[in-house]
Amino acid sequence: MAKTEYSLDAVNQRLKAAKTKVSIKQRGETLSMRATLPPKPGSDRPNPHRQVIALHLPASENGFKRAEQEARLLGARLSAKEFDWSFYLDGGSDRDLAAKLVERFKQQYMSTHTLTEATWNNHWWKIYKRLPQDKPLDVATLITLVHQTERNSRNRLHTCKKLQKLADFAGLKVDLLQFQGNYGGSKVEDRDLPTDETIIQCRAKIKNSAWRWIYGAMAAYGLRDHEAFFCKFTPDGLYVTQGKTGPRLVFAALYPEWVEQWELAKVELPPVRLDKGYEYLSERTSKAFRRYGIPFVPYDLRHAYAVRASVEFNYPTPTAAALMGHSPETHLRTYQRHINQQQHLETSKRILGSSDRPKPPDV
Repeated sequence: MAKTEYSLDAVNQRLKAAKTKVSIKQRGETLSMRATLPPKPGSDRPNPHRQVIALHLPASENGFKRAEQEARLLGARLSAKEFDWSFYLDGGSDRDLAAKLVERFKQQYMSTHTLTEATWNNHWWKIYKRLPQDKPLDVATLITLVHQTERNSRNRLHTCKKLQKLADFAGLKVDLLQFQGNYGGSKVEDRDLPTDETIIQCRAKIKNSAWRWIYGAMAAYGLRDHEAFFCKFTPDGLYVTQGKTGPRLVFAALYPEWVEQWELAKVELPPVRLDKGYEYLSERTSKAFRRYGIPFVPYDLRHAYAVRASVEFNYPTPTAAALMGHSPETHLRTYQRHINQQQHLETSKRILGSSDRPKPPDV
């Protein structure tokens, strides 16, 4: 893939091709934006007219990269009729403060992605608020914040990813992903997954019928913990209306008998705030498991479903992956060790239990 060129002509050509009604201007060694804008507060001109907004960015590769992002954001605000001079009238140096950058990044990101305010607060602001808000954002600050998290942890992984997005937006040249470590799906290899018998027995511990339904839906359909709060039954299976990987149809319960025995068709949800984000729902589910003495974490129900699909029901990897809402590569990488162990064990049992297996010599 050819490297994107960042020069005055290249940036303006891309902005024009995208029909962004904003262009970049170079004055000496600094960059500005030009667009038709509403009159500034206090102006005696009644109608929108061509105006310049100083960016105080250098005419360098990083400067042009950042200027293009700012121009696209300005264009999006103008198109949505959400332009406000308050975003652009502060002093030039103030624009590089972490608080200002985060706010502009939020505006740009939420204009191009489907993201709720709750998700922003729980997954993005949770990390960005650790930055010194009243100081300019720089590479050293970002790296320091990364190293304040535990190595090979979920926190380190998400901190690196979210800060890299912000660094890219700010035009800072840094590779934070090199520090993210190896936290991920391979962790499942070290888990002692519950047997199906244990899953049945533990369900009986849950006295609250709504949390018992959440538990049963996760066990029978391999749902992520937050997905259990956003699903409905259709003639083709259980339809997840939203979640980490978007809507999907789980077309097979494993085991189908659990759907009838546990009355899963009668959806009953606990009284929780569905608008507070997926992380909140995951935390509430984990707390419920601990409250009822379940000796494993909620996600182990999903992992057990994955192994059951491949080992007990012999689903091909692409089908098992589709059931779970991820790629075949993710399925193999995450569950290969468990699946191989179980498959070898079951094959061995079948061979040794067969009446016509090889017998020792009769001496």
